[in-house]
Formats: sequence, structure tokens, C-alpha cells
Amino acid sequence: MYSFGVIMNPIEKADINRDSTIAIIAALQEKSKIYYILPNTLHISNNKIYAKTGTLTINKKKKVFYEIKNIRLKELSTLNCILFRLDPPVDEHYIQITHILDILESQGVLIINSPQSVRDFNEKLLGNKLTSKLVPTLVTSNEIFINSFLKKYKKIVIKPMNLMSGKGIVSLSHGNRSNKIIIKELIKEPKKYMICQKFLKEIVNGDTRILITNGIVHENVLVRYPPKNDFRSNLSYGGRYKIKKINKKFINNLKEVALYLKYNRIYFAGVDMIGDYITEINITSPTGIKQIEESDKNISKSIATEFINIINDHYD
Repeated sequence: MYSFGVIMNPIEKADINRDSTIAIIAALQEKSKIYYILPNTLHISNNKIYAKTGTLTINKKKKVFYEIKNIRLKELSTLNCILFRLDPPVDEHYIQITHILDILESQGVLIINSPQSVRDFNEKLLGNKLTSKLVPTLVTSNEIFINSFLKKYKKIVIKPMNLMSGKGIVSLSHGNRSNKIIIKELIKEPKKYMICQKFLKEIVNGDTRILITNGIVHENVLVRYPPKNDFRSNLSYGGRYKIKKINKKFINNLKEVALYLKYNRIYFAGVDMIGDYITEINITSPTGIKQIEESDKNISKSIATEFINIINDHYD
């Protein structure tokens, strides 16, 4: 039986009906031992990594769906695997955690996903790197360049580089008098780089989340649609969704993406597509499992099985 440590946002704030980390843990616990790593307890002492942990059990039928027992200080190199599932922002504190996990990885513990790759690859930029059809994109902290980009494409989307779930994303149309104020606010001191992209009209047909595990592209996908009066399709902003089968014309490119991710020790990812474009690749805490489970009851078990396969390969 393998042992998994889980670094996640506080479990008491998780929604069992929506939380992908809980879905993964519930599937893994059938054949593995799960340790919940208490927030803000990860630390280094004499080059050994410790944290307060407790054995974690998920019971979906109970009102309080989780139970944590035997909380104690544990040396984490004794674990087989760490699930690194902390939500962005990918800020200084987040990066510091990846440096600590680097040491743990060097001591032989499998980390899903690799802290180096989480640190090296920006989720918003990785999509542009691996898409087969490029979205016109500008990355800058200079308002003059943003204004020129807006003038050229007439309608654009501006995204912060280190957030998730649609937070901080705005859409601007050329000629709007408030544009200058909005842009100045977005890049105010200390200067922040922003990602500017041409607005994709294809968003009316949905933003598709495709899950990839251990180099395998899952065929059931989550298609999210923007609510009225918003261009963002994120469920946290009221987006609607349907579960569909993946569009076969994207399979070959997505298989290449999957191999690239696996090569870089990104074993679980959520690829977002609008029309023919890959817009983002979530590698920090991909979601969508609970929604896809409505059509594919085995998705969590499939992901858990692949995590076990990754460990088998790691220790082979």
C-alpha cells in the first residue's frame, strides 16, 4: 500500500460536490494511505522536510465528509508521493513551497506535479506554447503596448499571470473612455506583467476543459458556457456546463501535449480550449473531475489508477 501526502487548501473549506482534490483522495484511499498535510506546517530542519500530518479518510455520506486522525510531526521523505494541489496565486509564498518540495523530490519522493515544472511553466503562457493555432497575444507591463494591441484587435482580454478561476480577468473594447483608467490599475506599481489576448468570439460555443493524466487524454470533457452579461465561463462566475466527448480533430495535438507534459513531470493537467485554440494549461490544481463524474463515474478511479502507475514506474 502506497502512502500519499496531500498539500491542498484547508480541507474544511472544500465543497465535496465540486472539489477535485477530494474526488482524487476518495478514489486513492481505496488502495493507499492518505496523509493530510496541515497548512503552514511544512518546514526544513537540517535538510529534512517535516510537516504536521494526520491520516485522512473521506466519507461522502457523512455531513462532515472528512476525518483526520493521529496528527503528529512527520518526516515527509517517508512518503511515496506528495500531491501538490495548492490553488494559486503563484506568489512568493507559493514559489518558496516549490523550493522546499525540490529537496523532497531529490530525496526520492514523487511529487505530482513536479515543483520545478510548476515553478518553470506559467499556466497562461504554457497554453500558447503548446497550441496548434496561436491566439494573438501580448505579454507586457507597458500601457502604451497594451493600447496599441487594443487598437489593432479592437476587443481584447487581459489576464493576470498568476491567478485562477477567472479572477482579475477583464475584457476591453477599443474606444471605451474608461480603458486608460482600467489599464493603469491593472499594471500599477509594483509593475505587473499582464497577458493580453485577442477576444475569441468562439467563447459563445464554450470553453472546453480537457483532463490529462500521466500522458493520457481523457475523452469526456467539461464544456463551460459564460452566463449572461459576462464573457468568463468559469463556474465560479456562474458559468453553465455540459459534459461532452472530445472533438476528435484535436486528438493528435492533445496527445503531443500530453507527452510533453509527462516528459516534464506534469502528470495531471487541465487543458482549456476555446474553439481551435489552447488558451491555458492548468498544472497547479486542475479541476473539473466532479462535473465530469456526472457522465463518467470512473474518472476519479482512472486518475487514481494512473497515479499508482506513476509511482510504480518511479520506484521501478
